[in-house]
Amino acid sequence: MIKISYIVLSIFLINICSASLLLIDRKNPCRAYGNASVYDITNLVKEWPVTLKGTGFGGEYYYWWSCSGNTRYCEDTDTAICQQRTVGTQIRYNAGNVSPQLWFGVFNGPAVQSNLTWDIIYPNIQLNPSFIDGTGIRVTVVHFIVDPNVDQPVLTMNGENKYTEYSITVRGKCIGQPAVNKTSFIQGYCDPQTGQVVPGPSINEIQSYFSNV
Repeated sequence: MIKISYIVLSIFLINICSASLLLIDRKNPCRAYGNASVYDITNLVKEWPVTLKGTGFGGEYYYWWSCSGNTRYCEDTDTAICQQRTVGTQIRYNAGNVSPQLWFGVFNGPAVQSNLTWDIIYPNIQLNPSFIDGTGIRVTVVHFIVDPNVDQPVLTMNGENKYTEYSITVRGKCIGQPAVNKTSFIQGYCDPQTGQVVPGPSINEIQSYFSNV
């Protein structure tokens, strides 16, 4: 709990305390909502999981990230990030789960800020934790930066912060952030595959998604 609280505090400091807890879609774990605003990373890459390479404890690792789980490499289908050394042992580690994820972003989306940043926290489900191999105490934070100078999304594995804390940075001008069509003024999100604004639901529709659940 202390580990997650530290990361959450860091996120608030990075975002100058402007981040809000977003509502995660009940059917699509790659989408979250603010006040009539939509964050959607379903199409961030052509196919999930995406393979990243970065440092970790004692060497270099592969990291497979899938925003909906099913990384294909870790047996637990709820795994969001699966980790394995690039050489030597083929042991794989769950570096964060989908089901307990938290999204933090600007609640009012593009109406407040044009160049957004937001974060997703993937903590482990703390079932049968082990302090020997890190089972149950791993957590990965994905930091999104909207950058109008980067045409295609760039995903960077920043590595491991001692111990068992990992971070990924996603940067680009269209990375699933809330957006407004400049011609029709329809509000939605920027689809990374097309670069177009996809209309999002109204606030009443969003609220209906979470009623009677």
